[in-house]
Amino acid sequence: MSKMLKATARDDYTLLVEFEYGHKIIFNMRPLVKTMPYYSLNDPERFQDITLEEKAIRWPDVAKPGQPPVPVRLTVDNMLFAIRE
Repeated sequence: MSKMLKATARDDYTLLVEFEYGHKIIFNMRPLVKTMPYYSLNDPERFQDITLEEKAIRWPDVAKPGQPPVPVRLTVDNMLFAIRE
């Protein structure tokens, strides 16, 4: 599997993900931001605050008072699984 080189969060809740060897995909996150793991990304500013890890796109952790922070990540495997559905 090729390595993610760059990810850009767009205003329409899509991600432009660029991989090695010139491969690119546009991944639609709109259905996912309605689900529990990604619900905190409904805020457009938060959605666009991404960091690229080796095999994942990461958003800052969400912490509620008195609870541990919850990591929000999207891996290449998550994307492939969502595309297959």
